[in-house]
Amino acid sequence: MEQELSRQKQFFKKIEDIISDNTSLVNELIDILGLSMDSAYRRIRGETSLTMDEIVLLCNRYKISFDSFINLESGNVTFHYNQMGNGIEFFTKYMQSTLQDMKIIHSAKQKQIIYACEDIPIFHNLYYSEIAAFKMFYWMKSILNVSELKDKKFNSEEISNEIKEIGKQIYELYTKVPSIEIWTDTTIQSTVKQIRFYWVSGMFESNDVAIKVCESLKEEVQVIQKQAETGSKVLRPGKDPKYNNNYELFFSEIEITNNTVLVKLNETKMVYIGHLTFNTMSTSNKTYCQETDTWLENIIRKSTPLSGVSEKHRYQFFKNSFAAIDELISEISND
Repeated sequence: MEQELSRQKQFFKKIEDIISDNTSLVNELIDILGLSMDSAYRRIRGETSLTMDEIVLLCNRYKISFDSFINLESGNVTFHYNQMGNGIEFFTKYMQSTLQDMKIIHSAKQKQIIYACEDIPIFHNLYYSEIAAFKMFYWMKSILNVSELKDKKFNSEEISNEIKEIGKQIYELYTKVPSIEIWTDTTIQSTVKQIRFYWVSGMFESNDVAIKVCESLKEEVQVIQKQAETGSKVLRPGKDPKYNNNYELFFSEIEITNNTVLVKLNETKMVYIGHLTFNTMSTSNKTYCQETDTWLENIIRKSTPLSGVSEKHRYQFFKNSFAAIDELISEISND
């Protein structure tokens, strides 16, 4: 019984790490579990054990792995799977869920995101209108097989203002969270290849639309380069002051074959990994998160810093990136 009480307290501590400092744990239990105030306090104090149904509700609400507070056999890890459907409404719900996750991360007193990137982190794409719309269209049409886009060619009007606005809100929250990103040679090339594929396949409404997407990508990369130089993110490039000392960028020669994100919220860690290109699985399993943290630390140690004083390496990396984008613009312009 004493061990069960300890686990329940650990479970509530994990929830407290995730919810905002301005949010009351007892009020959360009242709202989510439909408890009276007295019943909620009795569970927090450990006088009443949580039922299985209550644990499931809380795990689903905060995306906490069930094995994060019980001792399962070694090698067993529980993941939350964010499965996507094949309609625009499912993609909208995905964006809303991502926004909610970012609000939780932003509200934590101590927070950090470490992102090992196969592709440019989704957050950066979402601020720049043309490339944001293109990426969303690409994800829905080519990855998720959204039926409404089956016979459509790309132009930014195919993406609703609602989805675009959610994207900008996600980006704005990301700029306020301290982050470390690990890029490789393929991080930018991945998006360049996606644009080239759409162009040679005739899936842009016109060459002018394709060039606008390339120019939007170039603007995005220019701002990322500036953020790496200053070590600080910006909310609205060229307008707002920077969030000082909250951005580190590294270049890794070790190939990263899947997007892996480690989120640190106070004493709690969570890992998000890509699945089937776009779907996401997440876990707060302590052992898995710690091993992921160790793996990321090892990659960072073996990587070249691109932020701060690393002017030579930063210049060369982004020079090559811009050359790839300019080459594609030239190909499209001469078509």
